[in-house]
Amino acid sequence: MTLHVSMAGRPSYTPFSPRRETSSDELGGAARPVFVIDASLNICFSNRGAMEMAREGLGGPDRFTASDKDFVARLHGWLKRCQNGTAAGETRLTLSLSCGRQVAIDAVHLASIDLFVLTVDDPESAMDRKIADVSEACGLTPTEERMLSLIVEGLDTIVAAKRLGIAPTTARTHLQRLFAKTGTARQSELVRFVATYVEEAR
Repeated sequence: MTLHVSMAGRPSYTPFSPRRETSSDELGGAARPVFVIDASLNICFSNRGAMEMAREGLGGPDRFTASDKDFVARLHGWLKRCQNGTAAGETRLTLSLSCGRQVAIDAVHLASIDLFVLTVDDPESAMDRKIADVSEACGLTPTEERMLSLIVEGLDTIVAAKRLGIAPTTARTHLQRLFAKTGTARQSELVRFVATYVEEAR
């Protein structure tokens, strides 16, 4: 985005043209969806994570939309109140995606250029990233990673075995290997290990 100062001394902006999408690598590996919109819900910028949210009914090619119309109405009302100076410059709104998953949208008003930054806080995606990080750091096989995902989901080894199409004894073997590779001893400890995992800087 290019900022200019008008003759009246107020900053104005030139929208991204064409709209640029930033890869997750450029964001330090983070895939957290980020949108920059104006008060009319036009999208000025979005990163790759934001573009991927279109599958969940959030965002769009040029205009910010959501399958939850009540959310759009609440967001639009907050945008207008920010412009009028009658609302705080930050808010957090909950949203039900088209798949039924709950996420939160953190919105910040950049008053100096009259734009709004929306970031999507998606606990499920964050957990998926943590599982992938643990898998890479601990050297899990693809089957062990799928088993870990099912354990984190709260399934026991019998149900997990059915989901994976393997025998319960094989599922228990995978679980024992997960314990050994992560230094844990119980399923609850394994889930806590994943939930609190922080990747070391390389």
